[in-house]
Formats: sequence, C-alpha cells, structure tokens
Amino acid sequence: MSKRKVSVEDKIYAVNLYLDGKESQRRIADMFDVSLASVQQWIRNYESMGANVFTLKGNKKYSKELKQQAVLDYLAGYGSQDDICKKYGIRSKAKLQIWIKKYNGHEELKSSGTGGSIIMTKGKKLLLKNGLK
Repeated sequence: MSKRKVSVEDKIYAVNLYLDGKESQRRIADMFDVSLASVQQWIRNYESMGANVFTLKGNKKYSKELKQQAVLDYLAGYGSQDDICKKYGIRSKAKLQIWIKKYNGHEELKSSGTGGSIIMTKGKKLLLKNGLK
C-alpha cells in the first residue's frame, strides 16, 4: 500500500466522519487510500490533542519522565496502548512500542532531542555459567 499524503482538512473530515458515526474506520481508510492503523492514529491523536495535532510540525519531544510513566502505566495494565497514547499525548503507537521494548530489554530511555538523561531499569542480573560474557 502506498503512503499517501493526506491534507490536514481531509484528516479532520475523516475523523469527524468516524466520530459522527457516519463511516467505519475501515471505510475511511479505503476512501483516503491509507492503512487502517493511520486512521486509528488520526482518531487517537485528534481525541487526545484536538484538530491542531494535524498542523504540528516536526518531531514531538518527549521527556524521559513521560516515556517512563507511559511505559509503567502500560505494563501495570492501566490501559491499552491506544489509551496510554491518548493519556500522554503520544502521537504514534509505534513510539510507545519502541519505549516498551527498550524498557523490557533494560535499555536506556532518554529524553528525546536533548541527548537526554538516562533511566535505569531494575532488571534481574543473570549469572552466566562458566563466566561467559
């Protein structure tokens, strides 16, 4: 499926079609020749941040604290990935999935765009047999 650039006006129109109960997410995806995931992201972002979300330029910066809290909320079962994205104003579910993966892999979560401070996760240290690294 080709990635089609959809105008701000069309995204707002599409979201309102869905929110007003006039069209399904699948039908909107077909109408605008985009993936279902794209339509779901438009709806989630619109509900979280309003119509202005579509005119924001550049990458959004997320603090290490927001990243950590979003991951911890998700892992604690406080909502689906969609719910967590809405709650914290995270524009892309894929971003949240990357943070979760990093956290679970005991990698550093840093503030974006700053070179960032490090968040250390409390992981179990595995003792390897024969001292192998």
